[in-house]
Amino acid sequence: MGEESQALSKKTPWDFIGEEERRLLGDVITRREEQTRWCKAMVFGTLPYMWREKAAIVRDLGYDKLELFPGARVLLLGECLRICGFVDDIRQRIGPSGEIHEIDITSEARSAYLTGKRGRGGQLATWEWRYTKELADRSFDSVAIMQATQHTDNWKETGRELLRILKPGRPLLIAEITISPRMRMLAELDLHLEAWLEKIFSRIGWPLEQTPYYGLDDLRAAFDGIVSAPECLTWRGLEMFWARDKAA
Repeated sequence: MGEESQALSKKTPWDFIGEEERRLLGDVITRREEQTRWCKAMVFGTLPYMWREKAAIVRDLGYDKLELFPGARVLLLGECLRICGFVDDIRQRIGPSGEIHEIDITSEARSAYLTGKRGRGGQLATWEWRYTKELADRSFDSVAIMQATQHTDNWKETGRELLRILKPGRPLLIAEITISPRMRMLAELDLHLEAWLEKIFSRIGWPLEQTPYYGLDDLRAAFDGIVSAPECLTWRGLEMFWARDKAA
């Protein structure tokens, strides 16, 4: 690679903003802090749109796998739980006599990305799972982990912790719309998609390749031998794992 190519490879799409873009969008578009603000807006705040407008069929499948019933006690943990509609959806299925123990980690998760917090394994935005430590054994009829797959650094440990609080024979569900290696690979097949991803992540605060990813293979391995009837689904970047406590 020549010197000119090496120099270009270090540039980002933002380095090619020209006079026409400045005319259309104003000089503000050349300010790095403004670029950062809009790149963050592209990533943060999109989950509710995807879950409500794009993934309704798979979302409802997840609720079916939780085997919800009137009066059920449900642990619901993840990101954007209310704005994604998870709380209201589950409430409709368990009724006023049911209970939702809601743990929303949105603020902590986003702060971890933006500050570069790393977990025990050294991976960005993952950490030791502590959210359920104070919950009683065998106290939930269903456990739903929605958009929190990437926020533990040891799924074998976390999997056992979730089964500890789940009633015998009852189901758990883990669902995530992912930023996966496959998504990055598909983007590399199209120049527009690749450039848009590079543009966003060149300003958001952490490299795309450092985005944590625990996928279905990791979950299958973590729960191997300790659950019954494990199943998985991959659909347009949404990954879903469900199983039931092996005590059934």
